[in-house]
Amino acid sequence: MYLDTIAQQCRNFLYSCGFGFLLGLIFDVSEFIGEFFPDKKYITVTRDIIYMVVCTFLMFLFNLSVGNGSFRFYIYAAAALGWFVYYFSVGSFTRSVRNAVSALVKRFFRKMKSFFSHFYKKHKEKKKKFFKKSKISFDLLLQDDDLLLYNNDELTQRKEVE
Repeated sequence: MYLDTIAQQCRNFLYSCGFGFLLGLIFDVSEFIGEFFPDKKYITVTRDIIYMVVCTFLMFLFNLSVGNGSFRFYIYAAAALGWFVYYFSVGSFTRSVRNAVSALVKRFFRKMKSFFSHFYKKHKEKKKKFFKKSKISFDLLLQDDDLLLYNNDELTQRKEVE
């Protein structure tokens, strides 16, 4: 087993801080996606569990590449430090942007929903009127003539009933 030099350890520390910063960005993306789901506890818990599993897997792969497969505590500590630096500095700005963007997107989809529901209601009434007229005209005989073949069976049945 060999030990890393101080220069390698400092480089790995900085890489880990950057990786933690990236994990914070992934957290904001998952929060942004979660904005469009209803506020149910199980959805939040599921989203958080998925985030933790993804971050654990990514951190494992990162540790394999940077730490050469050996556990180095400072790599995990630096990643946590990078995550907190992101969350309390850039994250506060991105949260405000995320809230503004999600409000705009929600408003857009609400307007689209109201437009399509209005469109649907308007055409639903037209369809009702059309089908009511067609049902009335469908029930009428085409022609009241015994010589026509398509009315012949119906008229003979009517005459027999009378």
